[in-house]
Amino acid sequence: MAIRLVATDIDGTITLHRGNLLLSQEAIEAIRKLEENGVIVSLVSGNSVPVTAGLARYIGARGPSIAENGCVIFYKGKRYHICEGRPSQDLVDELLKLGFKESWQNIYRHHDLAFYPPASREAREKGILLAREKGYKAFDSGYAVHILPSQGGKDQGLRKVMEMLGLEPGEVLAVGDGGNDLPLLEEAGYSACPADADEAVKRISNYIASKPGGSGFAEIAELVLAGRIP
Repeated sequence: MAIRLVATDIDGTITLHRGNLLLSQEAIEAIRKLEENGVIVSLVSGNSVPVTAGLARYIGARGPSIAENGCVIFYKGKRYHICEGRPSQDLVDELLKLGFKESWQNIYRHHDLAFYPPASREAREKGILLAREKGYKAFDSGYAVHILPSQGGKDQGLRKVMEMLGLEPGEVLAVGDGGNDLPLLEEAGYSACPADADEAVKRISNYIASKPGGSGFAEIAELVLAGRIP
């Protein structure tokens, strides 16, 4: 079955490398090449809708944008909410007391709140545990600590996108690099990652690129176009 949708993470996957926020020109060109050849590309991110959908528009990824770690989908000018509600202000206040700082994007977020964690590992872990005890999903993406309703997850966002586009898992390839991408990779029929991805991501990926970050994504895209994804 041919790949009809590539759902890709942004940070560390189409940027130059893990820990870097500069977009890879190779990855941008690969996304445009996929789209030109009839393969839909969806950006999947923990970022807010304005950032995720804005990047998609300028890059040329025309598939539904999955933002806020799967809580919101933006497609053809409309928002679709997978999650309900957002972390309580009481929880936010407790996190601030522990030394967490709110992301500048939080004013644009509907469900998933992001925080810059404190330097203290103990305080960071205490905050994540506190959020989980209150029934939220919470994790450190390596770029920020995300706290979101239990209905969230990149896998949930991808599932909704497949439903919207009428696609089966076997027609979808997911690409990611971090631990928070694991549900996304497991939801798709096929999975791939750059060379510098987390070891846990490598263990479940059908294909591991020989290059890091966006260069690795470009390598994966060429395999998709050639019909050679394992």
